[in-house]
Amino acid sequence: MDSRELNKYGIKFWCKLSYDLNNLKQKIPAKPGVYVFKLNRCLEKLKGKSDILYIGSSKNLRERIIYNYLKGNGGQTTMRIHNYLIKRNYINFVEVGWKITKNYKNLEKRLRDKFDKDHDQLPPWNRQG
Repeated sequence: MDSRELNKYGIKFWCKLSYDLNNLKQKIPAKPGVYVFKLNRCLEKLKGKSDILYIGSSKNLRERIIYNYLKGNGGQTTMRIHNYLIKRNYINFVEVGWKITKNYKNLEKRLRDKFDKDHDQLPPWNRQG
């Protein structure tokens, strides 16, 4: 599974991450949904290749993506992803896509299960490390 397959799950719009948080606030909705971080190239997996780095969900997409990941507010996983994006400068190579849905936990599980089935592993930023 790669980002091209996410269209059939309703993830059709992609937004390049940037340090311009005001611009991102206008693009990313403050609604519940599923979000996916993708890299600008595919990486080798145990089986196949994928550009998907992380699959997550939130009751407020804007708050989760901007205030947690980009500003660095949160727990261990959030800080690990913040460090990838900001300190390791992945922000210049990553886009985020989303689908607004009230059933975000269910869709997140379906996407992670599909990724795991296709690649025998979760996306790299979903794994602990």
